[in-house]
Amino acid sequence: MSNSTQVAVVRRLYEARGNPEVIRQVLALDVRWEVVEGFPYSGVYVGLDDVLRNFFGRLFQDFESFVAVGTEFFESGDRVIALGSYTGRAKATGKAFTARFAHVWTLQGGQIVRLQQCADTVQLARALADENEPTA
Repeated sequence: MSNSTQVAVVRRLYEARGNPEVIRQVLALDVRWEVVEGFPYSGVYVGLDDVLRNFFGRLFQDFESFVAVGTEFFESGDRVIALGSYTGRAKATGKAFTARFAHVWTLQGGQIVRLQQCADTVQLARALADENEPTA
């Protein structure tokens, strides 16, 4: 496990727990944030404001106690790979979840310029699902 400067930047983002001030310090203004299909708010977000408003803003509206915890970190060149899990609770249903993830972070000049996310999207979908809704 690496404790390099790049790993420290990524760890700082996880430890921020969504704090916008810390997010602004570690993400580049032109960051590219790639969220895997099937995850809530999947898609590609470009730019710090887009990530804060349209990804984190929506995430914290729909989930409470949402936390991403990186447990293993590997570094290769300008990339840091983090393995870990998300935990939280969907506000609409009250259901809690734990979902594993793998994140590939690209850094330049001490800031994160790209996230490539892979996650167990089924766990979040289950937490969001209202069992009383009719199925198609």
